[in-house]
Amino acid sequence: MLEWLAAATGAQLGKLVLEQILNLSKPVLESYVQDFFRGCLDGGVARLQAPALKAPMAEAIGFFIQRFVKELQFNDVPDTSIEHHYKPVLKRFVRDKTVCSILGKAFETGCKRIDFAQLEQIWVERYPETGWQFPTEEFDWRGVAKEYVVQVKGIIKADPALSALLETDLLEAIAHNTAQISPGFDIATYRESLQASYGYLKLYTLDSTDRTDAVKLWNMFIEQTVREALPPMRYELPLDLKRQLQAEGQLDEDLSPKALEHYRHEYFQQPARKVLDAIRDSQQAIILGDPGAGKSTLLQYLALDWVEGKTETLPLLVELREYALAQSTNFLEFLHSGRGADWQFDQQQLHRHLLENPTLVMFDGLDEVFDRATQSAVIDDIIRFAQQYPQARVLVTSRIIGYNPERFQHAGFRQFTIQPLDEAEIHEFIDRWYDLAMGSDPDKVRLKQRLKDAITNSKAIQNLADNPLLLTMMAILNRRQELPRDRADLYDQASRVLLYHWDVDHKRLDLPLDAIGRREKQEMLRLIAYEMQAGEEGLKGNLISAENLIRILTHYLRDQGFSEPREKANRLIQQLRERNFILCYRGADTYGFMHRTFLEYFCAVEIVHRFEKQRTLTFKQLRDEVFGQHWQDENWHEVLCLICGLIDTKFTETLVRYLIEIHPDKTLFQEEDLIYGDCRLSHRAINHLLLASQFFVISEIKKSNEVKVQLLDAWKREIGSESSSGLFYGDFAAKESMKILALIWGGDPEVLNWLKFEVANPKNSKSHFSIFVPPALKDGWKDHLDTYSWIKSQIYFAEYNFMRQTSIWALAEGWKDERDTLDIIKDRILNDEDLHVKSGAIRAFVKIWHDFLETFQWLKDNAQNNQDSSVRYLALRELSNHWRNEVEIVELLFDSAYKDPFKRWNFAQPNPRLIALKRILYYYPNLSQTHSLLSDRATNDPDEQLRQWAQEKLKEFEIQNSEFKIQGEEL
Repeated sequence: MLEWLAAATGAQLGKLVLEQILNLSKPVLESYVQDFFRGCLDGGVARLQAPALKAPMAEAIGFFIQRFVKELQFNDVPDTSIEHHYKPVLKRFVRDKTVCSILGKAFETGCKRIDFAQLEQIWVERYPETGWQFPTEEFDWRGVAKEYVVQVKGIIKADPALSALLETDLLEAIAHNTAQISPGFDIATYRESLQASYGYLKLYTLDSTDRTDAVKLWNMFIEQTVREALPPMRYELPLDLKRQLQAEGQLDEDLSPKALEHYRHEYFQQPARKVLDAIRDSQQAIILGDPGAGKSTLLQYLALDWVEGKTETLPLLVELREYALAQSTNFLEFLHSGRGADWQFDQQQLHRHLLENPTLVMFDGLDEVFDRATQSAVIDDIIRFAQQYPQARVLVTSRIIGYNPERFQHAGFRQFTIQPLDEAEIHEFIDRWYDLAMGSDPDKVRLKQRLKDAITNSKAIQNLADNPLLLTMMAILNRRQELPRDRADLYDQASRVLLYHWDVDHKRLDLPLDAIGRREKQEMLRLIAYEMQAGEEGLKGNLISAENLIRILTHYLRDQGFSEPREKANRLIQQLRERNFILCYRGADTYGFMHRTFLEYFCAVEIVHRFEKQRTLTFKQLRDEVFGQHWQDENWHEVLCLICGLIDTKFTETLVRYLIEIHPDKTLFQEEDLIYGDCRLSHRAINHLLLASQFFVISEIKKSNEVKVQLLDAWKREIGSESSSGLFYGDFAAKESMKILALIWGGDPEVLNWLKFEVANPKNSKSHFSIFVPPALKDGWKDHLDTYSWIKSQIYFAEYNFMRQTSIWALAEGWKDERDTLDIIKDRILNDEDLHVKSGAIRAFVKIWHDFLETFQWLKDNAQNNQDSSVRYLALRELSNHWRNEVEIVELLFDSAYKDPFKRWNFAQPNPRLIALKRILYYYPNLSQTHSLLSDRATNDPDEQLRQWAQEKLKEFEIQNSEFKIQGEEL
């Protein structure tokens, strides 16, 4: 059943729902329809008969089920589990009267959200069954509900009866009844609305599985750098394409090599300035940038500048796509009516304010007005607005590709192009991100450095990291996986965002072709990339003609059973021209990948798919035609390395052996340093071996004693030297180097003695090298007689706190069943002087001994009774993380939030009452006593830090509740 629903759309989807989900008798179904639309009855829906309402209702329920199932799949719930466990429960869930009335709310005029929290509560309390695991923490109820509301808007527009009623008759009645009512000019409430709308980064649009604490946009904003010029990228095209564009009259400029160098020189001659300084000096300006460059974030930050009291200039933010859809006569009417606007201002009062007071008016997303005629009219409206209100500073944002500068230039608008983030800005972003998202978690130091090193040492990742959107995704992914080793996962996640979340969730765009989902689009991009690599210029060209593009898409859609495949292919290409997300239009009916990295990734994935899934590419062909023909072409290096990381390691080893055999004296992949055949261990010997080990090419290395001696000599020269950080790429490489030693020479007493000697060397006591030795000994020398006692000695006597922490983990993971291991871990939780060590020890304790009955009770006893506040804090943290569904934990958290005897002696001291309150707000925000607890702590808690934090959260809590209340009153 769910497989049919997943592939169905529109009327077909509604029919399937009526037949298989709502297969009810006629009177029961009519009653269900009435319950579904109960919230709309007073608004006019009652004038339609139940039969006319059944089809759109069923289609909406079908989409809700589709999105629910997709969310399960995002969280790796197996299809078999969905079919056998979730199908009958989901059927009962959507039949639930309370649920159906919540879903029906989306049909109300002006509805922007439905109560996803109540849906979650109903599901959790009534429907999960024993025997299967629902991803409670990771399930994105907000995203499911949000996309459902967007889809319902499309259903209303497509249904003539509903559209006529809700979009015409009802709106006219409302307009008639409220014609004399002014929305007013409520500045104070507008300030609160801006804070609620833009105050926090909306991370769920990037990754619904990441559960960081809310990150304030104000604290995270990295000021971009701009140049006052149009970017030279529009001239950077293949020679034959430039000639074609000139012949067609699309480029009037001189495109000779000398002229192109002049354009490039002229662009970079413009000084790079911080964007806030640039726009502060500009009365009217255009901000240009690539997708994800931070254009919308910049405007939201400027609005928050006023919210925070940094400026007295009133900001107005207009999303131009919403303005175009509203079909308002002008911007003041748009802001007066509120249709598509986040706030309403009385038209006459706003007119006077604009004439008499300085105002910042920001128009976001000119490129999102797709229709060329409509976009031209919007440009006229903006220019006219700027001329009518000379006191207003006007900012407009647009993507670079497709932007036409002439009319804004003639109107006196200055044009600024956002520059890619430089190294300092990238590092500042990473530092701020982990400080804000991870708080006092000691692991953030390691994660910061790991991401910085990955960006520094991988050209492919560098190509993406200068974009704030993609850098944010890297920061999220880096918490779970290692970059650059797992960069294929980064590319996959980035493509998901750019193909799906960016347009549907983040920008709330109603894309056509809903039947063609993310999976199908990714498969088509694989085919396009594969076609490109076989072209005349191969991967280097990054170019494909519209004719070839239509052919590939048409064949794919036809093979997948889509009707009218050529028409759909043309519409998809039109979508690419308008949105330019992963593929972008390059002129003269040609297209290319927006970032070369995506071309390389999709090409590699398609080759692996043909080799492993379709079996249309033999191993001999993979070896000879893919690797054999392209290993010397640097344009192919990233593709070949991605293939090595994606296929079975037995094939990877054979491929690397093959390359070593055909050129035994040459270093392979010199640019990327990813696969090497040179085992003579020259200056870069460690890098060669370290990175080659990713592909498990170890048999030849292990049997060579000469290699071992040279490797150890090289390490001895480098460890502890000032250049070691460059050699080891920070903690990532240090960790990998220890893994290599354990993997290749585990059990070798010479290597073991050398490792111990280097750790004992005072100059290495706090190096990247030292902290990864205990795990290496656990993996490679576990059976050696004194390894256990050596690691224990590090736990107690190592000066460096992270050395003690990694030793604790090594002991817990390697010797869990030893008689005194558990006692040692508990002792370090209770008695180590360093909070990081205590934290690491308690995490290891919970992870390794989670299923022991006494673990829970021991933590609970210490959370209540330990004299050390840091131990109480850590115990509460782990209990709430791992046993939060236990009733007694809820009671314990509330009791601790009120009564824990914590007294502050220094600024950094962890407060058990604070962690208890944080966990209550995160996990149990809807409990009746949560608000009263928060209010009490904001007023009465003796700790000033906690009071300030609680006061801030209380304000957010009340703003959110007020917003829901206002919405409910309007509805």
